[in-house]
Amino acid sequence: MGWVLLSLRRNELQTSIQDKQFELLQISNKVRKLGNFSNSIGDGNITPSEIASLGTEFFGDGLDFMGYSNEAASEAASLMTDYYANAYSTVTAEQYYNNPALGAQASLYFDESGNLNTDAMYQEFYEEALEDYVNTVIAPKLNELEKELQNEQNELQTEIESMEAELETVKSSISESISNSAIQL
Repeated sequence: MGWVLLSLRRNELQTSIQDKQFELLQISNKVRKLGNFSNSIGDGNITPSEIASLGTEFFGDGLDFMGYSNEAASEAASLMTDYYANAYSTVTAEQYYNNPALGAQASLYFDESGNLNTDAMYQEFYEEALEDYVNTVIAPKLNELEKELQNEQNELQTEIESMEAELETVKSSISESISNSAIQL
């Protein structure tokens, strides 16, 4: 191949490498934002300021999480509160004070005056349900997305390395072609 055609190929490779590096940068940014999103929802809660800091990439996901997690946790907490309120409403003072196992469990749900504290029960179950929602529903999805992004990064990196190797070969060929076609005096 003549050095002119090789020069065109060199330019094409350089442009392609830059394009792939830009794609790699975009994926790296997405991985970073995914990490920020994961950190924001790690405790099961996300605040409006955390949602705003997610950027456009995960803003909608943050809003969805806020709505769905609250709905799922509220429903689960209500069911559990009703269940335990019914179970502990039949506990007599004698059972409460004389049975250490029952007393230890029930003491979590009774206030100082011995009345059942359904608000404390609800709050505890709500927090547990949020954590469970994150661990069973959201975390697997985020882990899968992270794996996909890492695979894309690896593929792009491999493509870039291959193109860079070809670019070096083309550059050597250009130099060799120019030397071979030079006029000897």
